Amino acid sequence: MESLIVHPKNQMELNALKSVMKEMGIKYEKFHNRTLKPGSASEGRSGNKKAGRPTGSFRDKPKTGE
Repeated sequence: MESLIVHPKNQMELNALKSVMKEMGIKYEKFHNRTLKPGSASEGRSGNKKAGRPTGSFRDKPKTGE
């Protein structure tokens, strides 16, 4: 099957893409290119797939100011 590499511009786009893929049952891998050194493309891939856990605090309740 064909694979795609996407480049979201911001965290909101990344969260939307991840939500759609999760809802449709599409498997995906996380790849952080900012941690790579030049010429070491295989070091950035993570074998840990945390499919059931949210990665950010976007689901947290807003602070009430107490």
